[in-house]
Amino acid sequence: MNKKTKAAVLAVIMALTINGTALAAPTTSLQQKQQIEQEIEKLDTQISTVMREIEENQSEIKGIQTEIAKVEKEVKASEKKLSEQQDLYNDRLRAMYMSGSNSYISVLLEADGIGDFISRVEAVKTVITYDQQVMSELNAAKAELDSKKADLQAKNDKIVATKSENQEKLTALNSDKKDLDKKLASLKTYANVADGTSKTVATAVNSVNTIRESASTYDPSRGAASVSSSAIVAYASNFIGTPYAWGGNGPSTFDCSGFTCYVFRHFGISLPRTASGQQGVGTSVAKANLQPGDLVFFGSPAHHVGIYVGNGCYIHAPRTGDVVKISSLSSRSDYSGARRVY
Repeated sequence: MNKKTKAAVLAVIMALTINGTALAAPTTSLQQKQQIEQEIEKLDTQISTVMREIEENQSEIKGIQTEIAKVEKEVKASEKKLSEQQDLYNDRLRAMYMSGSNSYISVLLEADGIGDFISRVEAVKTVITYDQQVMSELNAAKAELDSKKADLQAKNDKIVATKSENQEKLTALNSDKKDLDKKLASLKTYANVADGTSKTVATAVNSVNTIRESASTYDPSRGAASVSSSAIVAYASNFIGTPYAWGGNGPSTFDCSGFTCYVFRHFGISLPRTASGQQGVGTSVAKANLQPGDLVFFGSPAHHVGIYVGNGCYIHAPRTGDVVKISSLSSRSDYSGARRVY
């Protein structure tokens, strides 16, 4: 191949690369990037779930420890009461016979004749019967407290073990996510490659801006705003650019389900805290019948959720390292349905 031919071939290759019409590498890498982003979404959801479980474990442990401390205090009080009751019985006998005796046997041995002995036996039997009844009740109460403490300790040990398992899960999930973050970073070269959805997203953004501008005179208040598709979209769009964070409930940070919860709670609509939980509320909507304000889900059970805004796009809190934004449904291969909750 002569120099002129080589130059011509290189020129064609460069032109095709610039126009993004011939080389398969950018397309393949873009698909890999989207797949990795979806995998990170899944891990983010799993990490948020495990973190909430660990918080619940910690709260349960704290509650049980408080109960154990309370029972231990009651056990000590019970033991003290038992000791005081024993002393009271002996004091009663001493007071009865003014003999200074400190036991039932001593009282009997100090009898003055058979008549006094019989009288003393009857008196002692009465005291012993009462003694046994009261002591039995006190011992039963103490045994119940000891059993309750043992049950609480067993429950505490079980939750501590569960918490330890969850912490191990969290460590493994964070390790997996770190690996995916590295892979995603290696594909940044193709981050800005056109994927055919840029125009769709731009159209949706313009439409959302129009909706927000037309709703500029609308002044919603928590629990009092009228529910309409345009109101939901307008309110949700106020949070574009808000960072994603695990367990983020808003308004400074969000995770995916935290974002949808926050938006709909503004209109007096309560949603389950997780994406999979939200997938079971409201009315199912076919993709062809989507309306702005509908919840859209990804994965089954859902690991991600957003709010449809029209024009084939949805607003969502994507993943760690990203912010609330509008994306195209067509870029997702894991779309799994929609629900209408308003």
